Amino acid sequence: MRTTEKVNEIIESTKPITCVRQCENKPLLAIGYADGSPIMFSGHKKSVNCIEFSSDGLLFATGGKDGVIVLWDILAERGMFRLHGHKESVTQMKFVRGDRFIISTSKDSLIKFWSIASQSCFYTVMDSRNEIYSMSLHRDESILVAATAELELLVFELHWRNGEIFEQEVKTEEPSAKRGTEDEKDVESLANMANRYISTTLRGRVIRQSKGRALQLVATHDDRFLVCVGADKVADVYRVFSEAESAKRLTKKLKSAKRKATSDSSTVSEGDVAKDVTILVTRIGEMALPHKIKWIDVVKSVKTDGSNLIYKWYALLTDNTVHWVKMNIETTSNAVECDSVGNLDKLGHREDVRALCVSSSSSLLASGGGSEVIVWSTHSLRSSLTLTDNDVKDIVAVNFVPGDNYILTGGKNGEIGVFELSSAELVETRKAHTGAIWTIQNNPDNEGFITASADKTVKFWSFVLITEGSRKRISIREQKVLELPDEALAASFSPDGKFLVVALLNNTCSVYFVDTLKFFVSLYGHSLPVTCVDIAPTSKLCVTGSVDKSVKVWGLDFGDCHKSFHAHDDAVTSVLFCPGEEQLFWSAGKDGKIKQWDAVKFILVQSLDRHTSDIRCLAQFSNGSVMFSASHDKSIRCWEKTDEMVIVEEREEMEREEEYEKKLIDEEDVVAGENADNEAGVASSRTSSSVVSAENIIQAVDIVRNEKVQREEDPNHEPHPLIGAYSSKSLDHFIVDVIAKCRASDLDRALLLLPLNYIADILLAIASCTQQKYKAEFCTHVALYLTRVHLSHIIASSEYVTIFEQMKAKMPEGIEKLRDVTGTNLAALRLLAAEMEDREQVKMFAQIELGDEKSTKKKKGRKAVLKTLGNANLHL
Repeated sequence: MRTTEKVNEIIESTKPITCVRQCENKPLLAIGYADGSPIMFSGHKKSVNCIEFSSDGLLFATGGKDGVIVLWDILAERGMFRLHGHKESVTQMKFVRGDRFIISTSKDSLIKFWSIASQSCFYTVMDSRNEIYSMSLHRDESILVAATAELELLVFELHWRNGEIFEQEVKTEEPSAKRGTEDEKDVESLANMANRYISTTLRGRVIRQSKGRALQLVATHDDRFLVCVGADKVADVYRVFSEAESAKRLTKKLKSAKRKATSDSSTVSEGDVAKDVTILVTRIGEMALPHKIKWIDVVKSVKTDGSNLIYKWYALLTDNTVHWVKMNIETTSNAVECDSVGNLDKLGHREDVRALCVSSSSSLLASGGGSEVIVWSTHSLRSSLTLTDNDVKDIVAVNFVPGDNYILTGGKNGEIGVFELSSAELVETRKAHTGAIWTIQNNPDNEGFITASADKTVKFWSFVLITEGSRKRISIREQKVLELPDEALAASFSPDGKFLVVALLNNTCSVYFVDTLKFFVSLYGHSLPVTCVDIAPTSKLCVTGSVDKSVKVWGLDFGDCHKSFHAHDDAVTSVLFCPGEEQLFWSAGKDGKIKQWDAVKFILVQSLDRHTSDIRCLAQFSNGSVMFSASHDKSIRCWEKTDEMVIVEEREEMEREEEYEKKLIDEEDVVAGENADNEAGVASSRTSSSVVSAENIIQAVDIVRNEKVQREEDPNHEPHPLIGAYSSKSLDHFIVDVIAKCRASDLDRALLLLPLNYIADILLAIASCTQQKYKAEFCTHVALYLTRVHLSHIIASSEYVTIFEQMKAKMPEGIEKLRDVTGTNLAALRLLAAEMEDREQVKMFAQIELGDEKSTKKKKGRKAVLKTLGNANLHL
């Protein structure tokens, strides 16, 4: 933040990132994507909303927009189980009580308590009547603060038990009329019948000042303060009092209440005063920032200056900036001061980019959006100049003046701005139109330019060299005006300078002669307004894009439509012909895709889908080697042309395969003997990789069956090439090797996809490999999983009796041998450690026993382990 330079970036997927979570105890970073998967793990069908690590960093849970919570084992790299219960999107989760339980909040207005051991929900809080977006735990997990769509925070008191059965009593300070009907109470008591661990009390509601719904609650690491982010520029700051501080506040409030009661001749009880929720949590101030806050987080370290506490916060704002905020809190008076001491606002636009233009030398790129134009170097792809002025607002069109020393801008207010690049100053403005200027384009002879506007005119301008004092500069002069039948949305010159094509709001395009401005022909066929137009380098073809999602190719000889494509799933925003004789053109739409088409063969050549939102505009080098695209996702992407050939047939085949895989993935798997309405289920979801893994296992079993038959018929038979590729010792080893090749997170789902008649071969191969101590732990997991999934069929079938007899004889033998080897090695290591301790007079692994977490001691312990393993004679 001090240098405002990017240090590193992680690019693992083309999908939008929806959440990021860092593990506090280990160097792990979990990233959730909009397609429903964190990195390496796939368990959600919709986007991942929240991720939470356990305290030891060995487990993490993900909550999705599909209302499902999935628990993952990081060491085994596989899912443990999924939890169904929420009807709407899961917004936040917390591991509590030594990672034994999970608390989750959801947009279905419920707070659920889950037991990891029983894989079930044992308690539900139903006090909220609105969507819950976030929560925070305080005072050793005894206070829960929930943020909802209301203008109040809910404060709950949690009473944890040790597992004794107790009668559920939900205490509340509100009258029964507010809490709902008796039927709702019955539903709540039935839902909490399995609860032996906790009871909750709604202590009250704390008002907040930020407008809209409360989006996020963030507590400082010392558990003393809480910040609530709403849909506003202001975040509320709350103080969470410790038990001692709450007792002092209760005593003080009680004295004040008794003093008032004496003057009013009324009685006050301690119980009435203790009901005040501000004894636990109270609002003390606010954090104000220049734009709406999207997300916020706090640094662990805290500076203490007498009674002042200084915290560092990082806030992500809606204008695409990150602010570094220093918060100073005076603990005695609860005064809060917040100052923004740094921000990342020099790296790009703060608003949507609405226009792009490449210089004639292809060395500069100009992007316009909001009230500024940024000039980028096309070699380094970094910002080299920012042009802004108070007189220029709402830029929707930019263009380089021939010579690349000036830039023209067009705004929604109808003004043209002329910026000089050498001085980065606005040298001239001109009120050109009464409506928005949607297009600025140079004339083919580069002696002037045109502006197409929503005021139903196209104006022709010329460049004039004028003298100001001791320097000369470019100025603009209006030459002639072309009146149009409707509002102009785009315009384009033909490269030969003969025609001018204007896209109109009345669903047509009008073609005019440039020299006389006489009407030539109308291109009609779109059912909605035409938004973009471009003409081929040969000046014989014209392509238009419309809000009706179609792209049409026209001939300029007679104005006939050669072809119409249903190009995008939303409105087409830009079309652009590629230089050259191939007659290829690009189209971009609000569906976030860029597609290349052949205007002669009328086929789709390729599709680019890295953008995640509406694409506003396209621009390219004069030779077509590089293209730029700007999108509503706040990014400008650079696309480079390669020498790789695009084969249309291969692309079509890949699209068909993707469609087929998508259908396979969308199908629901049915686990034998399992109720579809269970709270817990299989963690992983079906993906293309799990389907491929299942097909590989089926292929391996088929190969083994054929090999056995061919070896009986021909003893000199050469084994299958795949067996040699895996370097497997035997056919049983080959099956296990293929299963082990599956990605750990996809293994359970791949085994679930296997047909039943392949299970027997796999179990026999596993039994044989376990007996030989070959991947015994992995084989045991696969055997137990297959047995559990197909238990009902195994019990009912007599053919599995002999298979399980063999497993019973072979598997324990291999496991016992492995256990003996592990025990011998462990005893040898302990003996070696004792000898080294006696010789060196140093206690080994002392930091583990004492629970010391200092990094230096961790490094020493790691070296000791390596030294021990290097010198010990292990029994193998």
